[in-house]
Amino acid sequence: MKNSGSSGFMQSCFWCDFKRKTGWETFKIGLFEDGKLIGGTVAMKFHYSKTKNFLYLPEGPILPYGSPNADKYFDELIGEIDAVADLKGDELTTHLRIEPRLSEVPIFFRKFDKAPYNMEPRHTLMLDLSQSEKEILAQMKQKGRYNIKIADKNNVEVIEDPSEAGIKKFIKLYKETTDRKKFEGKSDKYFYALVDALQKNKTGTLYIAQSKNIPLAAAIVIFYGDRSTYFFGATSNKDREKMAPYKLHFEIAKASKAKNFKWYDFWGIAPADADQSHDWYGFTQFKKKFGGKSFRFIGAYDFVYNKKLYLEFLKESGEI
Repeated sequence: MKNSGSSGFMQSCFWCDFKRKTGWETFKIGLFEDGKLIGGTVAMKFHYSKTKNFLYLPEGPILPYGSPNADKYFDELIGEIDAVADLKGDELTTHLRIEPRLSEVPIFFRKFDKAPYNMEPRHTLMLDLSQSEKEILAQMKQKGRYNIKIADKNNVEVIEDPSEAGIKKFIKLYKETTDRKKFEGKSDKYFYALVDALQKNKTGTLYIAQSKNIPLAAAIVIFYGDRSTYFFGATSNKDREKMAPYKLHFEIAKASKAKNFKWYDFWGIAPADADQSHDWYGFTQFKKKFGGKSFRFIGAYDFVYNKKLYLEFLKESGEI
């Protein structure tokens, strides 16, 4: 199921194990036909209070969406997911949220409504790694190629370091980034758990760009299916003129190509019509300098089990 275009690493066993460590309950559900696995999903249950929870299928469900029987498979799978919903008792499930990597909404999603909030990026940019290194450079924006040369002239090197020391370097850069951009980031514990899980499952790593052994930029990258995904990044407030982030991502793309991945996924950009007021405008302009192909997904859809509690959830979570 790794190479299903409708899914990604959030449907992996690694992600399932990691999310359990961060407070989610997880369920693995398979869909079989004539003894053959044809689809399925990792379903996650988040208990957001002592009496309420919701179900979430990140980058799922996984189905043969092109099959003439796709609607039947979908209904069967959703029926199995319903079995883990709490519809009676002391704790109740408010809704089921799905978010497959699809570019069009299947007609059989008709019982689901568009969610007011997408939990994962709806727009992304992916670099085609089937090209030669020369072709990858050629399709970049001129400024992207120029900044890589600037980094080379400043002796910026990129190393792979998922050790505890490497995580500490990442966290220091990450805190500089969150302070500079004024947003609340993940905890130190989150990153230690994430990189540890990536290493144990051999599903990702941590890259650091440095000059004279001083860390200037870093990225946590996840490997799954045919994609290498840039999941978290951080940059220093110092030596920004050395253009370390450009060298960092070019080297990650080269390393991903060497591992035979088809795509390097930059994991989230602003919509094409976004202006400078959009929160993601700045880093979108940075990512676009690497060229690549833009993708747009349908986003999240909700099936509501309890309308009253669902509306309360949307208000409490700030989704409306």
